Amino acid sequence: MKNRTTRRSGLVRAGFSLLELTLVIAIMGILIAVTTIAIGARGDAAKAKASMASLRTISTSLKEYHLTHNAYPPDLRTLITAKYIEDGGLRDGWNSDFVYDPRGTSPDRPFILASCGPDKVLGNEDDIDVWTMNLKPAN
Repeated sequence: MKNRTTRRSGLVRAGFSLLELTLVIAIMGILIAVTTIAIGARGDAAKAKASMASLRTISTSLKEYHLTHNAYPPDLRTLITAKYIEDGGLRDGWNSDFVYDPRGTSPDRPFILASCGPDKVLGNEDDIDVWTMNLKPAN
């Protein structure tokens, strides 16, 4: 008897099937969506922290102005012209103007200073008030 070896003849398949490629693309899409949502949430938290830092700086400048002039300035631009803060520091993390009123609500709160938050509407829960911002839970 002769030893016969039989070989399968045919082409060896190289590469991926359409189903495999579709599955990989779907998984990548899901990962990108999850990453985008996570980064978006961090972005808002970073904008809130930046707004709080700006509010602290402006509040300190308002108090310094009051010590010098015995009154709060009529608007925040006065702090720039009087050289208490640099130009460009009057916007919150969402690029909106801070809300300011030199007439406060009480002796403990001699002026109103706040950010409207991400929705840019004053009076909502996402507002950041200089007098209560440290009482909010950290994100």
